[in-house]
Amino acid sequence: MAIIQDGGTGKSAAIDNTARLSTRSVQQSETENATDTGDSYNINTGLVTLTTAGESGVFYLSTNEDKNVHIDSVVVIMGPSTGGSATDTTRIRFYRNPTAGTLISGASAVDDNENRNFGSSKVLDSTAYKGAEGNTITDGAVIIESLVSPGSRVAFSIDLVLTKGDAIAVSLEPNDSNTSMKTMVAAVLHVEPNI
Repeated sequence: MAIIQDGGTGKSAAIDNTARLSTRSVQQSETENATDTGDSYNINTGLVTLTTAGESGVFYLSTNEDKNVHIDSVVVIMGPSTGGSATDTTRIRFYRNPTAGTLISGASAVDDNENRNFGSSKVLDSTAYKGAEGNTITDGAVIIESLVSPGSRVAFSIDLVLTKGDAIAVSLEPNDSNTSMKTMVAAVLHVEPNI
């Protein structure tokens, strides 16, 4: 077996009798790599209580990153609904590039906007808002809709990319007769590496 010597560090690589180079590699997903390099984030609205059956904008995120921001998943957590039937459903809407409505104009920062690498000091260059009962989203295109039972935790693996200046918003429309439902929306995302 032949040996290739590194001229600077003294490390070597072996070549077997069929001319194959012996190597050791580690395979990671892009998301795992982004977490290792401090480019992965968790953004969570914190508690939002919805007191009617009307649609309310509860989450808004826009990016100012020069690189693409990849949204891996959005988690919607809903407590039980007071006043509604256990068989009723909540309507969830995801909006592409909204620019208006009280969710945005009456801005309130999300409760949590954290790097998923505890040792990293990097901060996502973004704007992230938490909504409230009755907040509106008055433009943007609905790109995903779903019906979910109250008292659920649903992870949507939405696999979306936001380029610089793009935005996403989420609204919830609780079940008929709702008088109180505690909710949260969280996004798990990463900044894509240079390739």
